[in-house]
Amino acid sequence: QMMIRQLKSGLPSRAADIGCGTGVLAIALARLTRRPVMAGDIDPIAVRTTAYNARLNHLGGLVKAETGAGFAGPALRQAAPFDLILANILAEPLRQLAPDFRRYLAPGGRLIVSGLLASQERGVVAAMRVQNISLTDRLQIGEWTTLRFRG
Repeated sequence: QMMIRQLKSGLPSRAADIGCGTGVLAIALARLTRRPVMAGDIDPIAVRTTAYNARLNHLGGLVKAETGAGFAGPALRQAAPFDLILANILAEPLRQLAPDFRRYLAPGGRLIVSGLLASQERGVVAAMRVQNISLTDRLQIGEWTTLRFRG
């Protein structure tokens, strides 16, 4: 839902899915925008699964996945800065990645994070604020919260 909200204000020219898992967010973004999406995950099985799922969805040419923690993969770093970064990962890794989000997010770019319990929101927002990444929007469904930031 938050990705759809973001796309209503324009399509990103460069986008990334950090902690891509099976690639659902990267694939959805590529399908909606018909633009390239970089995807990365610390787990090589997740990266292979993302590439496989992208091919199954006829998006193998748009979704590029590589193994690495955060932005450690060389293709991710080369593709930066990103207009839009998606990250559906746990609160602690999100807090630890805050400096990298600042480094690899284009000025005025958007960061959408999910996979958070509402009780974890405050800590993630504080970590982003230290990096001059400002909360602009939130969506809560049950106990789960999605946050949108501007870099």
